[in-house]
Amino acid sequence: MHESVTQGPVSFFAVTADHGEVIGFVWADEAAGTVGWISRRASSRGVYEASLEWSRKVSEAEKLGHAPSATLAELNREPGAGPVASVPAVASVEELASVVTEADDRRLLDQLHHADTAVWHELADAFSSLTDEDRRVGRGGGEKLAEGVYRVSYPIYSKALRRAVAALYGVGAVTPEHRWMDHPMPELPSSGRMRPADAVRASTAIVRGERFCEGTIAEAVKTGLFDAVGESLRLWYTELPRS
Repeated sequence: MHESVTQGPVSFFAVTADHGEVIGFVWADEAAGTVGWISRRASSRGVYEASLEWSRKVSEAEKLGHAPSATLAELNREPGAGPVASVPAVASVEELASVVTEADDRRLLDQLHHADTAVWHELADAFSSLTDEDRRVGRGGGEKLAEGVYRVSYPIYSKALRRAVAALYGVGAVTPEHRWMDHPMPELPSSGRMRPADAVRASTAIVRGERFCEGTIAEAVKTGLFDAVGESLRLWYTELPRS
């Protein structure tokens, strides 16, 4: 939240929601005279909304002009505030805020449409049916319309590829629970098999990213990430314990 260069050491505390999920961290650097808030990046949608309120709260407290230690102590009386600890620099707090936990992975997988067998059969069929020709992405536009005016070029996806994208929506793998703009695009592991939760993250980033940057899906197809997403999710579903 704060752009000032910190000198350290830094005092901080975690803020936790009622259900136990960490919302973020309040920190104070006495030497630099600064106080700040860092949201936990992998938090759920509901907790992220709570982090915006904490960001506002910390900003307003800082404007009162009290010493950072006093501001930290005052904020530490708020519900959800944890014990105060110390680290060498604010970068250490930022590292804590970037940690992805097993609970984060589980939350993404829990919101998939487990019980709807039809959508999972569609996902498996849509991806297994893709051919090299289906994966080939053409281009439209780019032609001159008038003097100095050109139509913007755009990717043209095959019907089969668009079906696979729709199947990702169908199983719930394109989700607001992953704030894809706050994270880099997941990479394809050297093994070629993605962790299921990372497949959900990649699916969301690829499909939502296409709306903001045309060709995001094409790039994922080219690198193999798109197919790896489909395969990871398919395997995850087939390996689910059945009662």
